[in-house]
Amino acid sequence: MSVPIDPSTDLRSLQTQRLSDLRETLEDLSLDGLMVSHGPNIRYLSGFSGSSALLFVARADRSVLLTDFRYEEQAAAELSSEIAVRIARRGLVDLLSELFADATRPRSIGFEAATLTVRDRREFGERCGSVIWEEAPQVVERMRELKAPEEVALLSDAARVAERALELTLGEGVVGMTERRIAGLLEYHLKQEGSERLPFDTIVASGSRSSLPHAEPTTRQVAAGDLLLIDFGASVGGYGCDITRTRVMGASTERQRELHEAVLEAQSAAIGRIAAGVAARDVDRAAREALEARGLAEQFGHSTGHGIGLEVHEAPRLATRSEDTLEAGHVVTVEPGVYLSGYGGVRIEDDVLVTRDGAQRLTNLPRELEQG
Repeated sequence: MSVPIDPSTDLRSLQTQRLSDLRETLEDLSLDGLMVSHGPNIRYLSGFSGSSALLFVARADRSVLLTDFRYEEQAAAELSSEIAVRIARRGLVDLLSELFADATRPRSIGFEAATLTVRDRREFGERCGSVIWEEAPQVVERMRELKAPEEVALLSDAARVAERALELTLGEGVVGMTERRIAGLLEYHLKQEGSERLPFDTIVASGSRSSLPHAEPTTRQVAAGDLLLIDFGASVGGYGCDITRTRVMGASTERQRELHEAVLEAQSAAIGRIAAGVAARDVDRAAREALEARGLAEQFGHSTGHGIGLEVHEAPRLATRSEDTLEAGHVVTVEPGVYLSGYGGVRIEDDVLVTRDGAQRLTNLPRELEQG
C-alpha cells in the first residue's frame, strides 16, 4: 500500500513572499532586475517545474516567465496571477530581446553566473543591447538554504516514500539479484510509492564494490555474506531526500560489525554536534574524530554532508574547510563512511533538520546493522 502523499501542497504564498524579499535584495544590489535561468531557482520563486524557461524578476514591475509552447498549459496551472507568462514561438532569447526592446534607458540586470552558460551569456549581450548585464551573487540559492515548514513537510514526505520503497525492495529477497536489478526494482517501488523524478542516480554496491562511494550498479550478483550499500532518494513536490543504508546479506562477521559500529558512532557524533550557530566544519570534525579513535579516519575521504532541498546538493556544506554556519531551518545530510579497498565499505546517511537547540532526523529507517 502506498504512503499517503498530499499532492495539493501549495507554496504560492511562500513564493509571493520570496519575490518580495528578492526585490528588496535587488534594490540593495542596485539592480533593476534579475534574470533567473537555473531551473530549481525558477521553481523556488514561481512554482514552475518545466525544463525550459527564464524568469525575469523586476525590481519595480511584474515578474515575467518566458517559456515555450510545450509548457503553455503547465505554466498557466502552476503560476499565480502575480507572474505574467509569455510564450516563445521561436526561441527564448528572441522573446527575451522583445521584452527589453522598448527600454527607454539602459537597464542593469543581474544574471546567474554560476549556472548560465558562456554561450547563453554571449547571446544575452548580443540580442539585448539596451541591457547592462551584471554578474549577480547567488542570492536565490542563499534564500533556498532555510526551509519553511511547508518545505520540511515535503522533504519528510519524500523520506517516507523512499523508506517504504526500500522495505518493499529488500522484502523481495535480493540475494542472487544483480546490483542493476536491485536498483531497477527499487526505482520501480519509488515510483509506485509516489516519487516524482528521482533526485539522483541510485547507487547499489555489493561485496568489495561497496568500497566505491559513488559506485554505479553492475551485473555483479549479490551473494550471502556481502555488504550491500544502497544510496537512493525520492522526491515529492520537487523536494528530494537522500538516504544511505548498508546491511549484510546473511550473518555478519566481526569485522563487518566493527566497521558498521564505527560509522554509526561517527554519524551519531556528527548529529549530536548539530545546532543553530554551530560551524559546519565542527560537525564534520566530530565525525572524523570518532573515526580517528578507531584508526579509520584515513578511510573517510569525502565530506560529512550537504544541504538538500530542490537540489540534492545545496548549501551548507559539512566539510573540513566549510565556512558555513548552521542556522535553524537548514536541512542537511549526515553521511560519514569508511571504505576499505578490496574489502568493502559502510556508509550511513540521514537527512537532518537543524533546530535552535539541536537536530531533528527527517529519515526514520533503523540505523543499526541489519542482516539477512
